[in-house]
Amino acid sequence: MAISGYVYAIGAAITWGIVYTIDQRILRGASPFALLFVDSLITIVILLPIFFLSRGSLQSLSGASTKTWVFIIASLILAALANFLIFSSIKTLGASHASIFEIAYPFFVVVFSYFAFNAVPNLYFILGSILMFSGAAIIVFFNG
Repeated sequence: MAISGYVYAIGAAITWGIVYTIDQRILRGASPFALLFVDSLITIVILLPIFFLSRGSLQSLSGASTKTWVFIIASLILAALANFLIFSSIKTLGASHASIFEIAYPFFVVVFSYFAFNAVPNLYFILGSILMFSGAAIIVFFNG
């Protein structure tokens, strides 16, 4: 078991919690599309020098197949769409309520992995999904 993977995941969850809270404040006066655009530009400016200074990044993509590039492009488009949708949700519902629904993404990862890679979920994933949806329903319906 790679402890570092769990540390990264927890770090991502903490970081996303901070980002959602900040985004809610930004979205009071901005559209989700505007935030997505500025976010993407800033990300490019920050990461482009790191990408070019890191030899491994360029080399890892130099031999990529056409199929891999199709997946990369699909992933980028879907990530942009997901960010736009979550920004729209944060603007409409607020960060707390938007995050309750967005937390269901692990369930969809399991479903899509099953169909795309024949990864059969075990009982714990199914039970965890039921608990996630139940918890979200309790929060939404009783905290409305």
